[in-house]
Amino acid sequence: MRTSATPNVMCMYWGRRGALTRFSLDFAREVRAQPASNITISVSRQCDTYDQFKEFGASLFPVSTFRSDMGAFARAWSLPSLCSALRKRLHDDNTRAVIDLMPHVWSPIVAPVVKAAGAVYVPIVHDADPHPGDITSLAKGWMDKSMDHADLVLTLSGAVAGRLEALGRISRQKIVTLFHPELSYSAPISREAPTGRPTRLLFMGRIMDYKGLPLFLDAMEILKSNGVPIEVGVFGEGRLGSCAPRLHALGAEVVNRWLSDTEISEIMSRFDVMVLSHVEASQSGVAAAALGAGMPVVATPVGGLIEQILDGRTGVVALRADAAALSEALEDLLLNPVLYNSICVNIAATRESRSMARFAKECIAHLLRCSAETSAAPRN
Repeated sequence: MRTSATPNVMCMYWGRRGALTRFSLDFAREVRAQPASNITISVSRQCDTYDQFKEFGASLFPVSTFRSDMGAFARAWSLPSLCSALRKRLHDDNTRAVIDLMPHVWSPIVAPVVKAAGAVYVPIVHDADPHPGDITSLAKGWMDKSMDHADLVLTLSGAVAGRLEALGRISRQKIVTLFHPELSYSAPISREAPTGRPTRLLFMGRIMDYKGLPLFLDAMEILKSNGVPIEVGVFGEGRLGSCAPRLHALGAEVVNRWLSDTEISEIMSRFDVMVLSHVEASQSGVAAAALGAGMPVVATPVGGLIEQILDGRTGVVALRADAAALSEALEDLLLNPVLYNSICVNIAATRESRSMARFAKECIAHLLRCSAETSAAPRN
């Protein structure tokens, strides 16, 4: 346990698995590396990568949450003691700002504890609307109540910020839009357009309706029929359904389960292009992982993808979210090695603009400004 006269920032992520565990670890490391930083990182002991957070030593504030969806209710009895421990830690660390890296099902309960302890509460809101086919969206309405306690809301795309404002969920004055930083599953790879072999196209991540796996397969079948030499890979947890025989017919490499960080790194080292065939999107952690590995991305023009993927610079954006347009965008890249190589060079040259270091610096600046403004505001 640390005590300090310097105002402290707590970074909170109580989820169990997924890209946000990598996001949270990278974020906390960057905050700690900043001059005069003073950070507490709060994560769940049930997080798949919890052991990696032990590097933070006394700065780590672990909490016990749950390992299954039903655990959110079954372990609700533990919330009073958890809130009490959180309140004490905030006081002991002289915490003035808490950034909730992705609101948890318990966030609407703990956010008032943060406020009562005299700290500002700042969640990063990743999605304004529920994703079609995402079962976790059933709890979204409840988790969004954490915004009722927010002093400031951060978003990773203008698309999400615009929807929050349009829905009247929070006033525009309280929203700050940043960007989705790269994720460091692996070191960046120096890439060149493949020669003497097919181009390897990758679909990766949880397989849900909004990710558009059928659209991806439509585009792959068009490329095959046009004689474009490709190899296809689909990796991720989710129901394949009627897509399974189509994948078999394409000769696709399929791993239909949850992937470890090590596996994600290995997969991205073998493929040439990440394909985002989304029919709906906020922004994409998969794109952030691909760019972090130096991999060009071809994406449909939905949601915040058009902000995250810069056409002709970090990838290619299709003209429409349909199979014909997606296959045309892929052909533009696959049949033009000069464009592919130019995009790879540009991804490497512009890495700092998408870095977690830059993201963390901007986040902390907004948190401290918000804390200062809140402290200076007259009290009723």
